Amino acid sequence: MKKYICLSLLMIVLVGCSPLQKAMKSEDVAYKREVAQQLYDQKKYRKALRLYEQLERVGRGTPDAEMMFFNFANSSYFVKDYMLARERYKLFAAAYPKSAHHEEALLLEIKSTFALSPVYSLDQGFTHATITKLQEFIDTYPASEYAIEANQIMTKANQKLEKKTFENAKQLNTIGGWTRDYTAAIIALDNFIFDYPGTIYKEDALYYKFDSAYNLAINSVYSKMEDRLENAKTMYEALIRFKEDTKYRNQADRMLERVNNDLQQFSK
Repeated sequence: MKKYICLSLLMIVLVGCSPLQKAMKSEDVAYKREVAQQLYDQKKYRKALRLYEQLERVGRGTPDAEMMFFNFANSSYFVKDYMLARERYKLFAAAYPKSAHHEEALLLEIKSTFALSPVYSLDQGFTHATITKLQEFIDTYPASEYAIEANQIMTKANQKLEKKTFENAKQLNTIGGWTRDYTAAIIALDNFIFDYPGTIYKEDALYYKFDSAYNLAINSVYSKMEDRLENAKTMYEALIRFKEDTKYRNQADRMLERVNNDLQQFSK
């Protein structure tokens, strides 16, 4: 029992005498910075952050302050505290516009912002902010060594917005039971195809546009049915022209058969 107590006391003493604890208690700014750098180099970012937080005010204007503040931002990024990392990279870029790390800090601010972007179904404020910042970065540094990475992030951000726009348009067709607004769905899907002509969701959008026109037609009052059936037929043809072997072919063909059958009553 005494052996375990002695070991526990020894561990407490050792922890209490660790470089981090000494540096936390020290008034020596240079020593704090030295220990923080050691911890950073050892990839002990959470521990380094504790010292960088103490150095945030007193470390300004001191030798190596530029590198210290860059590592401060990096440490926040590496522990995935993207909100703080984003602000610290922004502050660093503003404070050190001529730094060799200026472009890198701007890109890392953008990466931190995009890391805060939630799944496509939620608010995309951070995604829009990412795209705005990326455009500024690409315009300012078109030949940047980080240009390829910046464009890759731009692609991912735009894809997320594209998916959100498609899903919102599609939901007008798929959600709501009898309250579904098929006219609004057709307009939204039309707008989506116009805004994203090369979209990977074009086949799906064309199908749901046809499906919306089909349901609108077969549930119409008699006076509007013929025109709406013809419109649905046109949308079927657009789908098949785009992709003859569409994954929706069997379902679309069955729907077209119903459209043609219903149209026969208007040819008598």
